[in-house]
Amino acid sequence: MRTRGLPLRDAKDTRLFLAGVIATLALLVYLAVAFVRTHTAVFPTASNQPSKIAPWSPSASKLVPGRRLKHGGYAVRVTPATRRPGTVGSYGALVQTLIPNPVPGREYIVRLGLRGARPGPIHLELNEFRGSASHYPVKTTVPATAKWRDFTFRTRVRGSWLGLALYVYRVDRGRRTWFAVRGLTVSSPRR
Repeated sequence: MRTRGLPLRDAKDTRLFLAGVIATLALLVYLAVAFVRTHTAVFPTASNQPSKIAPWSPSASKLVPGRRLKHGGYAVRVTPATRRPGTVGSYGALVQTLIPNPVPGREYIVRLGLRGARPGPIHLELNEFRGSASHYPVKTTVPATAKWRDFTFRTRVRGSWLGLALYVYRVDRGRRTWFAVRGLTVSSPRR
């Protein structure tokens, strides 16, 4: 019985080499498309621009981006979601996770600028949270003025927490009012 072998290709035949190059290019294109689809913040498109109010979320309020800051980011104006004369309630802006998994014992320094349409108090709370438990290491009130004022708050994390949140709010007494925040930074001095 006679078996036929496959004919050997000439050493100058480049079909196998070209097939490998094409497969490699197809794999690179596939990886590039997958990267862009999963990293849209790195490559924003017209329909997916980075948020001008990030990292803030509204709390019974509307957040309107203001002027772009020199070092990046935006000033954000916070207004009540509803304006009903005679109603009392709070409205504000929340950073749900300012620091994820803060290191126990580490000090964190939070800085931000505030201003208000009318004089009066603006409340600020730093909240350590895990599950349904919370602890408020900073719970304070600062005066609102028509000019920007910068504030610095320090806290040392005591215990193990899922995160550190920030809530800035004002009590709405039914008057046309707003406040604005800008330049939020968080740092931790090294020991």
